[in-house]
Amino acid sequence: MATSDKPELEIIGAPWGNFVRTVCMAAREKGVPYTQTVVRPTDPEVAAIHPFSLVPCARHGDLVLFESRAICTYIDDAFDGPPLVPRDARGAAITEQWIALVLTTIDPVLARQYISAYLAAPDGKPDSATIEALLPKMHKCFAVLDERLAVSRYLSGDEFNLSDMMLFPLMWFMRLKPESAAMLEEAPHILDWYARVAERQSARETEPPVVTGPAVACGAFG
Repeated sequence: MATSDKPELEIIGAPWGNFVRTVCMAAREKGVPYTQTVVRPTDPEVAAIHPFSLVPCARHGDLVLFESRAICTYIDDAFDGPPLVPRDARGAAITEQWIALVLTTIDPVLARQYISAYLAAPDGKPDSATIEALLPKMHKCFAVLDERLAVSRYLSGDEFNLSDMMLFPLMWFMRLKPESAAMLEEAPHILDWYARVAERQSARETEPPVVTGPAVACGAFG
């Protein structure tokens, strides 16, 4: 467990980053004080930590970490507080299953491709061809999540945990764009889940300002 002589945990990344927000939510749910250093992935400080210049990164004493899952594991294991992942084998496996789905399938479609089609356009106009081509994959993502949340209060079961923290910041972004917002309106179980998570203190205290343009394009995701 963390000792009092160690400095405060430092989380590195902009507040708009969906996985930066995941790490901040995890720290708050665990009851871990932290400071947040707001930088872009292109900044030298990030490049010195992450081999591909991505956020979030973290520091705690002489430990430097990158990748949100690794940082959340450290927060969960190194500090006292409620577990972020169930300690029983069944619960942990189900949680890791949904975390993996978010990281490997949901996020690449909805964040790296869909949201990026809005943010990365040099003329400020969304890449309509890319967005149109993504719609079937997006519908599949929302359908899978809505089907799961029709039978489960939270993503991994009856209790809120790290899998929900991995998904929630991404769904926050989905409310802001027309195609994804329309899909959310057709996914009542996701909306109910979202409302439950949004009431949590960790969600309220980490909500980023709604901004657009280069600041988000350069620092939104990690």
